[in-house]
Amino acid sequence: MKIRIMTVVMAAMLLVMSAAGGFAPTILADEVTPALQTGGGFVRAAAKGNLTLDYNPVTAEIIVTDNASGASWASNPQDRESDQTAKGAKKMDLSSQLLLDYVDDQNKPFQLNSFTGSVKEAAPVWTKVEGGIEVVYEFPKAGFTVPVRYTLNDDSMSATILSEGIKQSGKFKLVGISLLPFFGAAGADDEGYLFVPDGSGALINFNNNKSMYRSYSERVYGQDQALDLASKTEDKETIRMPVFGMKKAAAAFLAVIHKGAYQAGITAEAGGKNNSYNNVYSYASLMEFETNVLLEGTLNEKQVTRASQSMTGGTDFEVKYYFLGGEDANYAGMAVKYRSYLQSEQGVQLIVAEQGEGEGKLPMLVDFVGGVKKKATFLGIPYNTVEVLTSFKDAKAAADRLLAGGVDSLSLRLEGWTAGGAKDEVPVTLDAEGKLGGDKGLKSLAKELEEMGVAFYPVVDPVRLFEGGNGFSKFSDAAKGISRAPVLKYEYRLSDSAKNKELKRWYLLKPNAATEAIDRFTSAAEKNGLKHVSLQTIGSMLYSDFGRNGQPKNATGADWETGLAQGKSNLGGGFMYDRPNAYVFPTAERLSDVPLSSSGFDIEDESVPFYSIAISGLIPAYSEPINLSSNPRKYVLKLIETGTYPAYKLIVRDSALLATTEYDSLYSAEFKLLYDEMIEQYDQLNEALGDVMGLSISDHEKLQDGVFRTTYENGKSVVVNYNENSVRVGTDSIPALGYLLR
Repeated sequence: MKIRIMTVVMAAMLLVMSAAGGFAPTILADEVTPALQTGGGFVRAAAKGNLTLDYNPVTAEIIVTDNASGASWASNPQDRESDQTAKGAKKMDLSSQLLLDYVDDQNKPFQLNSFTGSVKEAAPVWTKVEGGIEVVYEFPKAGFTVPVRYTLNDDSMSATILSEGIKQSGKFKLVGISLLPFFGAAGADDEGYLFVPDGSGALINFNNNKSMYRSYSERVYGQDQALDLASKTEDKETIRMPVFGMKKAAAAFLAVIHKGAYQAGITAEAGGKNNSYNNVYSYASLMEFETNVLLEGTLNEKQVTRASQSMTGGTDFEVKYYFLGGEDANYAGMAVKYRSYLQSEQGVQLIVAEQGEGEGKLPMLVDFVGGVKKKATFLGIPYNTVEVLTSFKDAKAAADRLLAGGVDSLSLRLEGWTAGGAKDEVPVTLDAEGKLGGDKGLKSLAKELEEMGVAFYPVVDPVRLFEGGNGFSKFSDAAKGISRAPVLKYEYRLSDSAKNKELKRWYLLKPNAATEAIDRFTSAAEKNGLKHVSLQTIGSMLYSDFGRNGQPKNATGADWETGLAQGKSNLGGGFMYDRPNAYVFPTAERLSDVPLSSSGFDIEDESVPFYSIAISGLIPAYSEPINLSSNPRKYVLKLIETGTYPAYKLIVRDSALLATTEYDSLYSAEFKLLYDEMIEQYDQLNEALGDVMGLSISDHEKLQDGVFRTTYENGKSVVVNYNENSVRVGTDSIPALGYLLR
């Protein structure tokens, strides 16, 4: 009887509001009756564990309450009507759960929010589903339908754009959909920060008086590499983990893009720019654009902008929000939560457990370049040859010397070992360069290193096609760009950021061709006794194939996951990835060139080691080459602060041989000249990190300018001082450019 009375009362209220010119959302009465009225127009949509989800049928707002911390997180600012900064459409945005970007048939851009485009025009239909509700937004004037599902899990709230329910009719095409752009938005009087996964991670303080700078907005895993870029606009770090977050007062949330991350982006904005609020959110990107130059270099040269089709790859866009309180409500707590997510949701294994935790000596990675192409002449006739920089015997001798010097845990990676040297055909067999020692020499090196306890990682790039061969052709196996031409990629000059057409170009293999290359090579490697492989590019690069039967990035990402899992199964050992994105973590045995800094965008206030905290205690992570750092002393301190293992990129023979090769920028790389410095740095790092090797980082904090403390799960900590002068922390004195162990 009470349920019926509540239903009649709600219906009467909605009729009165409709007659008064308010909103009249369509509600299915049989689905509303089980909901609990909570006041203020909200109904209880779900409750699970410590979380409750409330929904407002009139405005389509949601509120998630974390009963453990007492914090409530609303989809929209509850005091938005008093905002004096936002005007016009920006004011309406504050009442929206979706922001839509779209174009007409001439690619003219438009924007629309769910408040003016849907709630006021055709109020959402909502229904109860298991664990939550589903809301269908209709945008009648634009011709779009976008369904969103909100559900509670044991420890999180999921917001999901359901791809199968997206409908597009008429002349407009969806470019992107921003989901919950003002979830938890903090006002002018709130204290805290936004977390963005820029490189290692970065913080944007609330109300930081930087409204004159560009807002943070970057694509997860970087820009679509199938696009043709005339120049490289800026040198910046890449989002390598699909996460973002917010700390507000004594509470925080971490958001993880659980599905659809390959076509996602993340935006963050401090208060005072378009409104008075500090907000961070994600969006799904459905279309790509590129500008091509036609008839380049002629009087008829012109630029043409082309667009791809609007597509999702058949993948939902799901974001999981995890809520934190107390001592966990900070960026370190967010990283610890993401580490737990990687294990429970992505199946990432505890690789470091194999080495022993807090025991033994620190691992080191040495990356040798074997052979490189070089132009030579014979009787005045030019030809290409292979210059030997590190033969297989050279690599073995170098490993012997490092072990004798006290490096007990060594991994050796070898580039340019294949026939033809570096930047040649995509390898699918163990066909080694004869000048380095040939097939017999490679097998001998692998066997000897294994007997010495050195992990050997021959480098294979299954993505970049420099030369046709081994069954792969630029005509039939290269991914296509928006123009339907094969994607041709260039390095960019440092001087003017333009394409460097003097260096070797390459094509991108179609995703299915790349996974075929992995399958063929790992099968061959296993048959020849190799247990480890270092895969280049595939762990750091994603792209669409815009050919007639092509695919978007979501589909490519799914191919990468399947292909890498199959390759690992073939190998029986493990993969090392350089500049690794999060999607390779489930198949990774080692990570190299991990990000230890952010881009330092003007809008950002601090760089934080979120990436390092998240993978600590899971996968061994190596730095970029210390010998190529502009400031090795400070870079070694960064390794100590983040618990990262040392790496070097080297050649054994005379560095003069690099001249006129594509590796002539590999300065300071001659092994015999760097050996003493390497051992000195290794001993310093081993002293600092030996007792916490393989342990997870439990906390990280800034103590003062240039001074940071990292704490491990066993309670031990290290304080690093980047200042040119000594500093005091409590009763302790930390030397200039030094550290203190606790």
